[in-house]
Amino acid sequence: MSSLDTPGINPTENVETSRLALITPRSVFLGVVTIVALHIYTNHAGLVMGSSALVKSQYPMAMLIPFFLWLFVNIVLKAFFPSAALSGRELLVIYCMSWISSGIALEGWAAYWSTIVSTPTYYASPENQWQEVLFSAIPWWAFTDTDTGVIRPFFDGLSPGMAIPWIGWIKPMFWWGTVSIALFIAGVCLCMLFQRQWEDAERLTYPLGQFAIYLTSGFDGRDRVPAIFKKKIFWAGFFAVFGVILYNIAGYFLHELPPLGIYGGIGSKQIEIAKGYPFIPIRILPSVVGLTYFCDLDILFSFWFIRLLATLKLGMMNRTGFSVGMAGQQARPEQIIEIESHGAMVLLVIWSVWATREHLHQVWQSARTGNRIAGDERRYRAVLIAFFAATIYIIGWMHAIGMAYPIAVFHTLLLYIAYFTVAKFTAATGFTHLFSPTTNPYGAKGGELLTSFVGTAHLDRKDLVGIGLVNSCGFFGNARVPAWPALPHHFKLLGGQTRTSSRLPNLALLAFVVGIAASFVSIIYIAYHYGGQNLHLAPFSSSAGPVGSYNAMRSDILHVDRTVFDPSKMIVWLIGGLEAGLLLLLRNRLPWWPIHPLGLVFQDTRGLRFYSFSLFLTWAAKLILLRIGGIALYRRAAPFFIGITVGYVAGIVASSIVDLIWFPEGGHWIHTW
Repeated sequence: MSSLDTPGINPTENVETSRLALITPRSVFLGVVTIVALHIYTNHAGLVMGSSALVKSQYPMAMLIPFFLWLFVNIVLKAFFPSAALSGRELLVIYCMSWISSGIALEGWAAYWSTIVSTPTYYASPENQWQEVLFSAIPWWAFTDTDTGVIRPFFDGLSPGMAIPWIGWIKPMFWWGTVSIALFIAGVCLCMLFQRQWEDAERLTYPLGQFAIYLTSGFDGRDRVPAIFKKKIFWAGFFAVFGVILYNIAGYFLHELPPLGIYGGIGSKQIEIAKGYPFIPIRILPSVVGLTYFCDLDILFSFWFIRLLATLKLGMMNRTGFSVGMAGQQARPEQIIEIESHGAMVLLVIWSVWATREHLHQVWQSARTGNRIAGDERRYRAVLIAFFAATIYIIGWMHAIGMAYPIAVFHTLLLYIAYFTVAKFTAATGFTHLFSPTTNPYGAKGGELLTSFVGTAHLDRKDLVGIGLVNSCGFFGNARVPAWPALPHHFKLLGGQTRTSSRLPNLALLAFVVGIAASFVSIIYIAYHYGGQNLHLAPFSSSAGPVGSYNAMRSDILHVDRTVFDPSKMIVWLIGGLEAGLLLLLRNRLPWWPIHPLGLVFQDTRGLRFYSFSLFLTWAAKLILLRIGGIALYRRAAPFFIGITVGYVAGIVASSIVDLIWFPEGGHWIHTW
């Protein structure tokens, strides 16, 4: 743990080494219990209470809330029952397990999955033509039973005395669950292949790991509270946020109190530059400001600066009517930026692999000969076998739902590129809203790029339905990627102990599988109990979510003018790659060069559209601190930014408790984008 740069704190001070050496059965058990509880509560709070959407980023509030509750419980245990208190490492086990599974809940994945596999039967009508156009291409073997006794109560609610027809859900839970486990295993293997390079050679900063260490430091010694809690500057940051939320909670009961909107939603404060230019949200999200404090200055600068340039580019293209592409299939300005960004992302992934070539050569030699790399106990032969086996299963599954093999291979590659980028650079930046470049949240897995490059004229009905299902939010999440962003932190925080590191993949898999089971089962129960049509949020909306996905499939199939390969779009894609390559070259040749290509990759994604102002504030604050007091002042100020994040999560917890007690089915919306 001490290898993480934790300014101003020595996480290993007074550590009882014997307690750090093992992942205890108690911590694993409590991790499993936490996973089940967080999924039940998150799904209930979002769908029934309608008070929050706790899975809006790669680092969901769904896992931070129970983790903070465990910190509070442990402080009480340290004070009154010290022998029963958890060690810092045990808390980190709960933290990692919760994070790995939390992205499955609610809008992250499970709610969409349940409706994707049940929507066609319920919403098919003569008007939408699904039965005539889609039903012959839908892989019914992977869907919920079409019996009306299974589907209709799911959306309308159970009749009195009727039991939940669980048997009708066995098929989809098995088939979608197995391909998701395969994707998870592929992520674990890729992380294990690159982890040593990321830690030792590239020295990624792991800000979200530093955050966890700050909050667990001190529990292994005689201290009753984390060391950071003793710093006044931490509490200044805490109450700067928690105080505002507490005031707004009072307004739940005292309606004459005007709410304070300093931390309001994305649409509450925004700037309009001119007609045709995107709005600039003036959104202050405390968790973004606090967690990106540990991100490198050049990346922070690149995020907000390149986002500003993207805003200007989009505005100028809108004002001039600029487009790219053949007649009838021109790309809109947003799609042009998307294609450019995707080209930059692919170049960045290629560079990431190329920079790792020496390490990968050692990995290959270790796998080929069976000998371990010095100082590295990973069994790379088993890792590579597991990776290729998982990949073959994913490709086979995609083919089974309709895609031709070449399309399935291409799509799997696009998935890996997107997920790899998000996982690596979440660890590098601490920015929890990194989403794969796309103009459509249902195309974050590469489907839009695939159809843009290949052209729909070369795809048959089953291809288009298969691509639509994979790019729906029901297939391993949406723009928010389950588990992958947590894995580098899982291996970083819990690795390094030779007696435990071999258990880490199994621990991660346990957390993921328990998360799938808990979330899938709880959402099915909620839908049957309350009636899916009565639930909050997009997955159960008849005008959005899965209904929109199937309407898009129908439109692609019925579209008279099918698209073909478009060289001009490929040129834009190549330009994006060249731009990223130039920025990488300048960074390597000019130490003072301030722009990182990562900003180009995510220039028009939701993360930068919504939070560029928050990132600007963090960049400006960090720059001023370093200019005034250097690294010493930067380290002394770090607890303030941790306090901002803790105060925000504590405020969400307080609001949730109030809603649960006094407003159980009509909560107050406190956390979203």
